[in-house]
Amino acid sequence: MMKRSMQRILAFVFTICLLVGMAAVGSAEEINLADYQAAVPVLDLVASAAICSSDFPTVISDGESTLDSNFITFFFTNGLQVGSTACVTEDMLTNVTLQEQFLKSIFSAQLPALDAITPPETTDDYIGFLPVYAKAAEGGDVYLIGELYRGTRPIGQMTADDYKTLSWEDRAIYTLKQDDTALNGYRVDGFSVGSELLMEMQLQDYTNQILVEYINSKLGFSLLYPSLFQEASFTEDATGASATLDDGSASFSVKRVDNTGSMSLSDYATLMAASETDARLAVNDVFQYATVAYETADGNSVFSIYIVTDQYVYMAQLTYPTSQSIIYSMYTMYLENSFVVDEVSVG
Repeated sequence: MMKRSMQRILAFVFTICLLVGMAAVGSAEEINLADYQAAVPVLDLVASAAICSSDFPTVISDGESTLDSNFITFFFTNGLQVGSTACVTEDMLTNVTLQEQFLKSIFSAQLPALDAITPPETTDDYIGFLPVYAKAAEGGDVYLIGELYRGTRPIGQMTADDYKTLSWEDRAIYTLKQDDTALNGYRVDGFSVGSELLMEMQLQDYTNQILVEYINSKLGFSLLYPSLFQEASFTEDATGASATLDDGSASFSVKRVDNTGSMSLSDYATLMAASETDARLAVNDVFQYATVAYETADGNSVFSIYIVTDQYVYMAQLTYPTSQSIIYSMYTMYLENSFVVDEVSVG
């Protein structure tokens, strides 16, 4: 089974915790993600406007291009909605001079004719960007690659309850140009979402940096797991594989067991969810899998994926400290999308 055609997808290095004050790790080019922390609220706003302004995320280019008028409308509308962190003020909606000054402090692209903005209907969700990986580009530019998310508030301010409804949208790439005249010292020279298939080489570098493929031909399944477990205690047995970090804080497993009760996917997943307090169950009938997520009394979060056939139950599971959800929660989507079982594969 190939879900949403994600044969090689992304996760992020567990040591990165940029938004909660822990030390961030740069790329092989010694670029430190912490250098971009002040720019994150504006990068959030760029992503939010790009997603809201079109059926397909708007692409932002360099000084040879012109910003889309609808993007600008949502840029100011969403910026005003999220509050002072985005630096957008009420006056900017009606004052084109203020609009021009603010846009020119952020983007390399040219501006269209500006006008007073009547706020359209927009999302109540907070759409943001989590920086994960930075890579030097030609001419002194930097590629800043990470993940777009949708939630109740900026990810660095989320509580355990907020993470229960957090969704990861897609990977995204910013091209940033260092400029002392720009807001926060960096000008947005480009932005695109991974599904647009731009900058494939950079995206492949990102993937190779932070994800590992596991294939078990004998048991008939494969998936992509977080590279943080490469240095963990990794073991295989007759049912599959498992890994636990040296400090015991997080673990990962994937296995196949007999479907002794000849249960259906829905029945099996419902039974698993019922055995845990306040478990969240989701059954995907189209792609024939189910997920169960819950929090334990000792402060951990558990995320499990189930695929059930007449003979077997296939399960992948990630367990991590709930207090470190900012580091681990994104992996759950990638496990979900990469878990492939030969029996039910559709390509």
